[in-house]
Order: sequence, then C-alpha cells, then structure tokens
Amino acid sequence: MKVLQLFLFVLLLLSANSSTAATRLTQDDYQRLVDLGYNKLDAYSDDYTGVQTYWYTLEEHLSLKPKFLALLSQEMQIDGKVQLNYHVYNSRHHVFAERDVKCGNDTSKLFSVLKKCEELKMPVIDDEGITLDNFAKTILDHCSETKVKNLRTQSGKQINISGEQKCNIKFINFKRYEFAKILKEVGSDTPSPIITQPKPIKNNLDIFKKQCEELGFTPKTEKFGECVLQLAESSQKK
Repeated sequence: MKVLQLFLFVLLLLSANSSTAATRLTQDDYQRLVDLGYNKLDAYSDDYTGVQTYWYTLEEHLSLKPKFLALLSQEMQIDGKVQLNYHVYNSRHHVFAERDVKCGNDTSKLFSVLKKCEELKMPVIDDEGITLDNFAKTILDHCSETKVKNLRTQSGKQINISGEQKCNIKFINFKRYEFAKILKEVGSDTPSPIITQPKPIKNNLDIFKKQCEELGFTPKTEKFGECVLQLAESSQKK
C-alpha cells in the first residue's frame, strides 16, 4: 500500500505546482453563476417573526469573495402551491449563529442584547479553514432543518411557506456536487458503479483526476491529490 501511495503522489507532483490556495469567487463570476441558475436575490431560511427579512443580492454575496457559494434546491409549498425553490449559501456567512448575533447585537454587552432587533443578517466569518465537505454538510443541515417563519418580500408582503422537504445541493461554485455520494460508495463494502472494471492505476489516473475535478476539487492542490488517492485505493479493492 505504501508503494501505491508513493507512486500516485509522484505522478501527481509531476503535474502539480506549489500553490494550494483556493480560487475565490469575485464579481467577475456573476454572469456565469446566473447562467447556472443562481438567484439574483435570495433570503436565508429563518424565523423572521417581529423582524424584517434581509434579502441578499448575488452581487453582495460576491463582494465578500467567498471560498464557496452553493445553490440548493428544495421542494415546498409557497402560498399553497407546491414549487421547487432555490437557495444560495455563502461560506462566509455563519448561518447557525445565535439570533442576537444575527441582529447585530454584541452579546457581551447587556444593553446591546436588549436592543430591539430590526432585521436578521448573517454575520460574516473567515472561511479559509472551511473544507468543501464541511461546507456541504453545514448548509444541508441548515437548509433542511430550519423552518421558515414570517418571511416577507422587500415590499413587506408575507410569503406563506409550508411542507418543506429535504434540500439538495445542485452546485457548489460552478460544479455539480456529488461528493457525498462518492464518499459513500468509496467507503462501502459493496461494488461501486463508478468504476466497474478496474484497470492499471496509471491508465485510470486521468479518470480519477477528472472525477475529482468534477466534484469541485481544485487541480494541483493537496485536497485534490487526496481525492485522487482515495478513488485509486478504492478501485484496487474491487
């Protein structure tokens, strides 16, 4: 196994550079994201009872230069009609922050906490240490578990939402997200349909690299190499 790992890393290093920094999203990516279906205007799922709904523009999301931006789909009833709704999630937004923090209050100061909340807005965080799979798990948990209450349009009209179903990730940045499915298959004792007839590793390396790139990993980075290695080791067990 050690020989296999060494062989794979040597092959990857031949095409890798020393940079491990992820490419961040900017305003230049606006039209490409819109073409993929990202909402130009969106609000997070939350309880907006007694407060104003904050609506984010796609430009505002991109102004934070996030590491990841995701588009999720969720079936729900909107004003009594079943629809497939879409949500935008930003890796620089702390979606599980306490309500007082979302109100912009300083929880260390008593009078700040007692101040009336006007609107809920996600606090901005540093996303440098957030990995792709951790980001995916966090946003799926928030999207699927958070019930929307008293959501209102920018003009103040209430939107009645009910019957929310589980959320699914459609895109993270520009790639379709299927990493959770791949990991389940890689860690499974049952044969994977992805690689049905294993071939020599050297011949399959390009296939593994292509799969990891499609999963959203940035080529020539450490995480990309780990993804390729995991797929290669899995193929040898079959």
